[in-house]
Amino acid sequence: MRTLFRQAGAFGQARAEAVPVARVAERGRRARRRRLAALAAGACLAVAGGGVLAAGLLPGRPTAVAPAVSPSTGPSAPARGGPPHESPPPDADPTRVGDGVATGTREPGTGTSPTWDDTVPPGS
Repeated sequence: MRTLFRQAGAFGQARAEAVPVARVAERGRRARRRRLAALAAGACLAVAGGGVLAAGLLPGRPTAVAPAVSPSTGPSAPARGGPPHESPPPDADPTRVGDGVATGTREPGTGTSPTWDDTVPPGS
């Protein structure tokens, strides 16, 4: 039995030929095209799935919002370059004026004025 296998192997090796390079290259090109086609199809499915997901997350119908026709009741913006409140009179308490709270104190005779902070509400 061994001799039969050896004879068959010798016969097959004698008839075997190398595959032409062009044929091997063509197989490689076909395999590359298939991989690229599969990658493109996967990318398209991912984009389409993302679009469907995004559409599902959007609300059904946006509610209409009425335009603002009356002025707001909140504080108005200060004039250009000016403070939002008037300066305190010279004889006023330097630690509290209008809406703001002073963050510094005035030393008598030094001529320095306190820093006013409008972001701190009164009483805090």
